[in-house]
Amino acid sequence: MSFIVHLLFPSPWRYPILPQSFLDWRVLLLTAVWAGSVAGLFLSLPMLNHIVAGGLLLFVLGTLPQARLETKVLVGIGTVATLILIATVAAPEAVWRGLERTLIFAGLLPTLKLTREVARLMPSVRDSQNRLAALPDSAADVGITIGAMVFGSVLNTGSFALVSAVVSADASDDRRRAAACASMRGMSIAVLWSPFFVGFAVAGTYLPMVELWEIVPFGFVCVGICVAIGLAMFARPFSLAAVGAALACLRPIAPRLGIAAGTVILVGTFTPLSTLGAILVVMPLLCVLQFFRRPDAFWPVLEKTAEGMKDLGDDLALVAIAIVIGTVAGEADAIIVHVAPLLEGGLPAPVLLAMMIGIQLIPAIIGIHPIITGTVFLAALTSLDHGVLPLALYEAMLAGWGLGAMVSIASLSVVTAGSMFDVRPTRVALGPNLAYVFVVWAVLVPILSILHYALI
Repeated sequence: MSFIVHLLFPSPWRYPILPQSFLDWRVLLLTAVWAGSVAGLFLSLPMLNHIVAGGLLLFVLGTLPQARLETKVLVGIGTVATLILIATVAAPEAVWRGLERTLIFAGLLPTLKLTREVARLMPSVRDSQNRLAALPDSAADVGITIGAMVFGSVLNTGSFALVSAVVSADASDDRRRAAACASMRGMSIAVLWSPFFVGFAVAGTYLPMVELWEIVPFGFVCVGICVAIGLAMFARPFSLAAVGAALACLRPIAPRLGIAAGTVILVGTFTPLSTLGAILVVMPLLCVLQFFRRPDAFWPVLEKTAEGMKDLGDDLALVAIAIVIGTVAGEADAIIVHVAPLLEGGLPAPVLLAMMIGIQLIPAIIGIHPIITGTVFLAALTSLDHGVLPLALYEAMLAGWGLGAMVSIASLSVVTAGSMFDVRPTRVALGPNLAYVFVVWAVLVPILSILHYALI
């Protein structure tokens, strides 16, 4: 692919017009796909979707040789499963329809990378980070959990780079492990309310009838419950003062987070754009406003964003194969005929909600990412008349995603947290949080069930 770069940008023109990282074929191709996915929000042109989907496929195939082993294995298994479905019960055209469903994610992930890099340069973010670092040891893990939840709601795994700074370089191995686990609890439960997660986007793809103004406040309530469970299990001794101190540390960043989330909610509610579409439009515009305030940050942010885009091959490959399998299986009448008696009105809502979480959580422990299990199960379930309140099912999908990512030895979140806190990933995944996720699972299912029966 490098010859394309040389063709488009002869050497006299390559630098300094653009940062060098932007001349990588992966960045050029993904930027074009990103632009095409945004254009598709406003233009109803099937040919445009076909072209952009082809570009996405080229990006995934071109980056797959450098992907993690786990990604290669899962993509291989998914490809074989898809071929078997096509050869037996499914239509080949469903593969391309599944790929086109993935386009929104090809715009979402670079958008999140850009948002993360802009946020990292904001003085308010650094102020909150410094306040967390100044907390006494007795309140440190409480602050790390709440801080990781708040930072993670926008920065996702980028939050680990911020909260890990609160742990001193000479801290013991046990102290670093406790801090890493605390950060995992905070960051992973942020998906319960934050629209800036891939899991949130996957759920919205299959449950578009759930409005953002519904899921965000309810998800925030669930986050509060999860934080309370974490404090009850790990905060020794428990102190409301420690919680108050942790919340006070986040005061500088709270207005900016409120503006971002509020703007996305308003645009998603009062325009034809979906929640994902609102994020794709709103967040780059908010980033541009920051560039007007900090012109000196423009090129450094673009450089960092470009570097991050090079590493999106794994995520997009997993998203693509999961949605393709889900689409192919969901459109296969023969599968639906056999699955329908089991799922279509045959099981009570609490059982289906528990399954929605468990189908992601249990396989995640042995390394199968929730993006595969959750997407396929949700695609199958939503193709039937399951009878579960969509809001409850949406939140169950998010819960399974977050809990599964917290304890998966192959999860990017676990790997990143382990790296930032200098702890082996296995000690982060298979540690105290393993008990925590099962307790949260047991608590959330009754809450979601009550919601279902109250509003259905």
